[in-house]
Amino acid sequence: MDKYFQAAEVINSAYDVPSTYKLGMKYDYMMIYDDDITAVLRSIHLYRHFKQSNAELKLVLVGGEGLLNIAFKVMRFSFRCRCCSLASRRLQKETEAMRLKRVALELGVKEEDIIVSDQGHNTTENLQAMSKIADGKKTLVVSTQRLAMIFKQSADYQCNRYPECFNCQKFDYDMMVIHQSVQDILRWYNFQAAGNGRVALHFFASLVRRFEVYDNKFLTKPFEPSAEVMAADALLRPRFLIKQRLTGWQKLRALMQYIPILWSVFLNAEEYLIDENVAIEEAQHMHPTVKHPKDK
Repeated sequence: MDKYFQAAEVINSAYDVPSTYKLGMKYDYMMIYDDDITAVLRSIHLYRHFKQSNAELKLVLVGGEGLLNIAFKVMRFSFRCRCCSLASRRLQKETEAMRLKRVALELGVKEEDIIVSDQGHNTTENLQAMSKIADGKKTLVVSTQRLAMIFKQSADYQCNRYPECFNCQKFDYDMMVIHQSVQDILRWYNFQAAGNGRVALHFFASLVRRFEVYDNKFLTKPFEPSAEVMAADALLRPRFLIKQRLTGWQKLRALMQYIPILWSVFLNAEEYLIDENVAIEEAQHMHPTVKHPKDK
């Protein structure tokens, strides 16, 4: 698998996005746009920093059901098969945004400072909600590296170039991008390690194609891929891209690609719970909650 992970790293590095936030800026909203709790774990220190200069700062958590919904069903089934009722009860039914909220609360964010936006079913619906919540106010958007370019090119196109076409508002935002290598991404708490890393490899197998297919429709392609990126895409796409809306034998082939992923989730259900707890404890240790005088 090494050659596939190396190819994924080529694509991951090519589509990296620099952070643009400024420590002296006053932000009215800090929005977590991600399906990975890493975005909360690694940005909580910034939330506290900006909260000191603006007590009205709100933390907005964005995300629908997605992969989380399917994975939780598989893990609950796994626990029931093994009569692990206690572990099964720990798997709360929650959207991606509600999971981000649960982690934020554990890291000391007050519930009244949190806004949950979990009704979106795709990027456009999420951008509609985000831009309307911001309503023209300065916003800091947090994203992990693998999703940052998709967000930036989509937000700039749908919110700031053609807002009327997409029912969005102008979106004045800076970004905090959590830079990660492909190996950093491979954790159980975000399911990217499932199927021996096939979930992560599927994502990177889809990235070049996404910008090709949606260019000037839902986003702008940021650049023409280099020969190295195209070679990496050619290696990953035929093997790991799980295509949607197929029929006949193509649909059967796509379904077969899910088997090692779902089987891996079934076998490693405990690893998810353990890894999530470890990650939260690490963040609590690295960024301990500081109580303000009025909270004591």
